[in-house]
Amino acid sequence: MDRRRLGVQLLWSLLLALLVYIGLIVYGDWRQLSALLADFPWGWLAPTLALTLVNFGVRLLKWHWYLRLIRTPISFGQSARIYGISFLMMMTPGKVGEFVRAFMVRNVSGAPVSVVAPVVLAERMTDGLAMILLAGIGLLAVDDARIRLAAVTALLAIAAIIVAIQIRPLALWYLGLGHRLPLVNRFADKLSAFYESSYFLLQPKYLAASVLIGVFSWASQGLAFYLVLLGFGAVAGVGAMLTSISAFNMSTVVGAVVATPGGLGGVESSLAALSIQLLGLSRPAAAAAALLIRFATLWFGVAIGLVSLALWPHLLTTQKKPETEAQEV
Repeated sequence: MDRRRLGVQLLWSLLLALLVYIGLIVYGDWRQLSALLADFPWGWLAPTLALTLVNFGVRLLKWHWYLRLIRTPISFGQSARIYGISFLMMMTPGKVGEFVRAFMVRNVSGAPVSVVAPVVLAERMTDGLAMILLAGIGLLAVDDARIRLAAVTALLAIAAIIVAIQIRPLALWYLGLGHRLPLVNRFADKLSAFYESSYFLLQPKYLAASVLIGVFSWASQGLAFYLVLLGFGAVAGVGAMLTSISAFNMSTVVGAVVATPGGLGGVESSLAALSIQLLGLSRPAAAAAALLIRFATLWFGVAIGLVSLALWPHLLTTQKKPETEAQEV
């Protein structure tokens, strides 16, 4: 991948983030918001970041598990480095840059991009399904038809894609037709490899396990949001904890639908709105909570990505021969 282009995308994303956060600060009233941040129990930031690391770590394990399922010759250390760099790709529109992971896997293992790319697709699809299931805990309590529609639409889209992949005769017929069509026939073989890998990874036994892993990882991230909300005055309790998990995942789904870099704008506005509607926070407290949890999730991840890229920039450079690290665990 062109690192200069990536740098330009990051700069545009930072500009968008600046505009979003200025708007959020204005919305929350700067004076009240700054007072709330000053009174926040900053010792809670460590467990909040630890829960974020749990989310990242569990997702890394799922990523490596998927690579092992398709028999990719890659060590866990290589998987972790690639996954670390991919956190930078959150700042690409719609996170499409995350598919660069397939390019990096090819560099170190020689596995074709067309075979590895469906791993990224399957990972995102099953994460999305897990988030929507978690969001559904409090879905009916949200008095916002747009949020409900976004969540339901995303669920239906994921279900439709999975069902289509599982109807193998129909899929094979379409792939066979692609070999006879001009222009499309040049990509037919790669599409076939893409389909075969997707079909295998989304079989019911792997799908169920992947969604359960996703539920655990994204519930931990929702718990981090719950800690932040408690620091800004939310009432403690099991109900508030479940609502916080639901609100965080609803907001993440909205951010995915908006498809801005990192979900900027969509996630923050949803987090603030749901904190007010479902948990009774004041507008300044809701804005402060949205700002802090995004620091502890999105920007924490971007920082990991920057460090990873600085340590292993060669992973984004095409190699003449795959790297071999036989002794690495």
